[in-house]
Amino acid sequence: MSSLFLDNRSATTHIKICGLTDGESVDVAVGSGAHAIGFVFVPSSPRFIEKHEADQLMLQLPEEVIGVAVLQDAPSLTPFEHWNGWLQLCGKENVSTVESAPCPVIKAIEWNEKLVRYWDGCKNLKAILVDGSTGGLGKTFDVTELAKIIPTLRTPIIIAGGLTPDNVQEVIQQAKPAAVDVSSGIESESGVKDPEKICAFIQAVVDIS
Repeated sequence: MSSLFLDNRSATTHIKICGLTDGESVDVAVGSGAHAIGFVFVPSSPRFIEKHEADQLMLQLPEEVIGVAVLQDAPSLTPFEHWNGWLQLCGKENVSTVESAPCPVIKAIEWNEKLVRYWDGCKNLKAILVDGSTGGLGKTFDVTELAKIIPTLRTPIIIAGGLTPDNVQEVIQQAKPAAVDVSSGIESESGVKDPEKICAFIQAVVDIS
């Protein structure tokens, strides 16, 4: 796997488009320049997708685009031993779970400086995703304090939570994260992605990166 996502050789802000459930949305996101695509395996989410369906959509991803399995307190990571991508763990998973995971991990947390520093440098951790909520609620947060500590961290930071084509440039200017993550901010209704909004979001990031 040869991914450009969070490659330190790139100075651009990377883009993760999350919660995709159909082939058209995947094609639009990839064609517009997304670096990573998230598939949500959390049953309570309006963006939930069955693993066998996501496996088919993974076949649409070129080698340089990462497929991310989004999980929350999964009873076991064994079903993902052969997942050809990364895992995003959004629950109360501990360090041991992250370090022993069968794939590289993004650890998602609600903004809290102590938590960010706690996870910074953890083995097998590719990034810390910092959200305005516990995930999937589209809740923004003030990135001012996070921006101050990002230069001191070893682990790349992905900012999520209420991002839209209209506000993502301001967040990037303020915090300069390694990547941004969007889901509800590019939807026409809950769980339904809007192709025009996907394109607009990615273009907004590209224009400022």
